[in-house]
Amino acid sequence: MNKDEYNQYLQKMMALCSNSEKCEYDIEQKLRKYNVPEDDRQKILSDLQEHDFINHTRYVEAFINDKLNFNHWGKRKIAYALHAKNIDETLIQTKLDEIEPEYYERILEEELEKKISKIPYPVDKEGKAKIIRFLTQKGFEYGKVFDILEKRAGKEE
Repeated sequence: MNKDEYNQYLQKMMALCSNSEKCEYDIEQKLRKYNVPEDDRQKILSDLQEHDFINHTRYVEAFINDKLNFNHWGKRKIAYALHAKNIDETLIQTKLDEIEPEYYERILEEELEKKISKIPYPVDKEGKAKIIRFLTQKGFEYGKVFDILEKRAGKEE
């Protein structure tokens, strides 16, 4: 790849990173799609990191914020998605630990209420199992889901 082509791809990736947070994995996939040679891909990634277009801490914070606030994902699903993008485990855990417990529980409660409102009959054992499956598939921890269901059941009595 000549210098002009290299600069063209670098500029494209800079523009992409300027529009929204990207991680190394995202850019790598995009460059593979364009059939950019391995050496050039690595150099572009290095240049992007050097100039702070790629910053994994910033990316993880934005990713967690978006998935928690807009998709209402639990911590387990968020962590799994970040692992799939080859993000460092320690960074993931550190940023997940920074989520306010009360806020996280409120999102879990909202999802619980939303699911309960869609069940046309009183929540029996089968309904409870459906709710638990739904919330754990959204990435909420089983223990938290169970606790919130028990807490809710205690209020209804």
